[in-house]
Amino acid sequence: MDFSKLKLEIYDLLGVIFPGLLVICEGWVVIRGWPRFITSVSHTSGVGLTLLLILAFGVGQVVQEGGDVAVKFIKGERYFKRGRDNFWKTEEASVVKDSIEAEFGRRIESVDAAYDYCLARLAGRFAKRNVFIATSDLCRSLVVLAILATVPAARMAFWDVTPSWRSIAKLAILLILLLATAALAWTRMARFRKLADVTVFRAYLGIPRKRHVTK
Repeated sequence: MDFSKLKLEIYDLLGVIFPGLLVICEGWVVIRGWPRFITSVSHTSGVGLTLLLILAFGVGQVVQEGGDVAVKFIKGERYFKRGRDNFWKTEEASVVKDSIEAEFGRRIESVDAAYDYCLARLAGRFAKRNVFIATSDLCRSLVVLAILATVPAARMAFWDVTPSWRSIAKLAILLILLLATAALAWTRMARFRKLADVTVFRAYLGIPRKRHVTK
């Protein structure tokens, strides 16, 4: 297989491979410990790195799906669509509804249907949406991985550090860092998901309009 012809999108890198690599590294630290993990990584060959990336692509899919299920279970099914739901209640949304009606010939009241319509009409003109989605999903994975990282953090603190009072201090520092990471990642996840949704409606208003002709 010629890997040079393999084309990866930004979502594949940020949203899938990178989280997959992180969870593999976390598992590696749990099993082997931090010093051996560093030694193994520094001696990884090109073939080993390629296999690692392939494995990360598969593991990253599971991480993403797990994060999606977990957030929706905690915050509700429409949590990731909250940005478009809130936008649809504003006066600005009335302009979008009127534009769709003038172009399509029918008024679309469903926010999801209107979103899909606007996205289809943009036809690739809003390329930054992919970056927003990838960033949001990456941050969602970081929240999950920060929680899972408490296990390798405990491994590092109690198996790789002596005496015991230093282990407790190190664990406390690591837990604070993980908590801060999870909180910041959650905030960024919500903000970029909102940008990915709301900006679609605003970008739609800026494209050339087709007029619906009634026969």
